[in-house]
Amino acid sequence: MKAVQVGGPAGGCVPQKQLDMPFDYETLEQAGAMLGSGGLVVIDEGMSMVELARQFMEFSMNESCGKCIPCRVGTAQIYDLLCNITEGQATMDDLSLLIELCAVVKKASLCGLGRTAPNPVLSTIEFFWDEYLEHIGA
Repeated sequence: MKAVQVGGPAGGCVPQKQLDMPFDYETLEQAGAMLGSGGLVVIDEGMSMVELARQFMEFSMNESCGKCIPCRVGTAQIYDLLCNITEGQATMDDLSLLIELCAVVKKASLCGLGRTAPNPVLSTIEFFWDEYLEHIGA
C-alpha cells in the first residue's frame, strides 16, 4: 500500500507512513485531506500519484457547473498541466504554475467543488513530490 485517498474526489492523499493518525476532521485537514463523502480508496505501490491526481482533476473539471471562472477555467488548466506532466512534456516552470494555479482555484472559487478540487493535486505534490520530478525528468 502506497497511500489512502480520503474524502472522495476532492479529498486528499495520505501516504502509508502517516496512516497511524486518528481519522477525524481536524487531523485529516492538517494532513491535506478531509472526510468529505467518507470515501476511502487504497492505492497500491504500482499507481502513479501524478496520474491519480490527473484522474481526480478530470472528474472535478467535468463536474464544474461553470458559473465561476476560477473553477471552470482553473480546473481545466490544472488538468492540462497534469496531462503534460504525466506525458513527460512539462518543465519545472509548469510544476510551479500548477502549484500557484491550485492555490488560486482554492481561494477564488465560489463553491465547495472549486475550493476542494485541487486537494488531490496539492496532497500528492506534498507527499509524492519525487514522482512529479520523475515525470518531468528533473
